Amino acid sequence: MTKHAPRDHLVRDQFSGIAVSTINDARLQAEAIQQAIQAKAFEQAQEQIESVRRFLGSPENILGNPGTKHGEIAEQVEVAIRNARAALNQEEMTATFDGVGRTAPADYSIDGIDVQSKFYNGARNSLDGILNHLEKYPNFASADGYYHIPKDQYEVIQRLLSGEDVEEFSEKTVRAILAKIEEIESRVGRPFLNIVNP
Repeated sequence: MTKHAPRDHLVRDQFSGIAVSTINDARLQAEAIQQAIQAKAFEQAQEQIESVRRFLGSPENILGNPGTKHGEIAEQVEVAIRNARAALNQEEMTATFDGVGRTAPADYSIDGIDVQSKFYNGARNSLDGILNHLEKYPNFASADGYYHIPKDQYEVIQRLLSGEDVEEFSEKTVRAILAKIEEIESRVGRPFLNIVNP
């Protein structure tokens, strides 16, 4: 038996080496596949950002005058950034302009739901924009449609709705904002936070 012991160790070492090599090869192959997936996701995200660059590269094709073109630009950025993030997270890109006319009641859709963006300077102005839109399209938000406003405005409105003191607003401004929120809810028949998203 002692005669074969070195050969047994040699065979065992060879099997161990083959097993380790196979495991390492599988790990390297899995890493290569994951890197290819990440590279493709990054490429898709870059394509989304490039679409905004192309859009901005032809300002004559952007709706509005120089003082109002920011609205359509904000829409392009919203869709592109949302989709770029989804691509990087290897999720489905669901924000689109497909099926939405440039002068339709909706600006874009997300997950198949119509969205109208109101990116005005100040929460009161954004809420006025929503009310004006509801005047033209009273059924827009009655079903699933909703509005986007800037995140900072949305957060201030959330604080107001939860009863927090918002020092940056006068009492008159707070009352005006709360009255506009009440009017929006009354017209649509849904809670404000289900009608408006950041």
